[in-house]
Amino acid sequence: MTYTDAFNGSDSLYPAAFGKNDDIKSSADRDNLMFRLRRIAYSQPCKNKPITDKQIIELLEAAALAEQTLSEQHERIRYLENLSITDELTSLLNRRGFQLELDRTLNRATRTGDKGVLVICDMNHFKSINDSYGHMAGDCVLKEVAKTLVKHCRKSDYIARLSGDEFAILMPHTAPDRVEAIMGKLSKILNSLIVRWGQHEIPVSVSVGHENYTAGTNPNQLLHLADKSMYLNKGNQIACHLGTKYIEKRTL
Repeated sequence: MTYTDAFNGSDSLYPAAFGKNDDIKSSADRDNLMFRLRRIAYSQPCKNKPITDKQIIELLEAAALAEQTLSEQHERIRYLENLSITDELTSLLNRRGFQLELDRTLNRATRTGDKGVLVICDMNHFKSINDSYGHMAGDCVLKEVAKTLVKHCRKSDYIARLSGDEFAILMPHTAPDRVEAIMGKLSKILNSLIVRWGQHEIPVSVSVGHENYTAGTNPNQLLHLADKSMYLNKGNQIACHLGTKYIEKRTL
């Protein structure tokens, strides 16, 4: 590739390739710099016409600009990748992000023999909250549940909102003999949660299920069994409406 060809193919440096949020001055500076660089390229420096000090400075400026641009683009890519795996409402992992972490964790378990547990939390009669208080209240409840999970889980755990009112927690490095105690504590905390919405106090009711994993566990099978465990536990809670009040009655 010749000196001129390299610049003719440098579309990634052209101002149109930069983010739309760049200010006018930055865009004008890049336009001006690209004009000078193309002029240098078409001049085709040779022995009889060596490159000038001014042209060298312009090339150095171009290199610095290219480095800055690549850094900005990498940062933008990381930002967009994070958006693609994050739930907008709760800032937890979304289903796609959780699936990625689940696959990585189970692959690591196969290599190392690690053991852990997958927990599924599903809110009981969440539709009643939306119907009684409105969807903004429902969103508030979901965010409070998410905050509670983050507060009471380890930093090494992966917490996600899988769907509307269903959450998941993947707990690596968790011995099977600790699972029952963890599940009991988590269920008690979630089912004791009261969310304030205006003058109302909305009690939270959550059904919790789990399934242990070991080396060789299939991710889809793990999700299915944890989900099945959660639905079996749903039968222990009864919900009813009294007027416009949402009241949760729990069986002993």
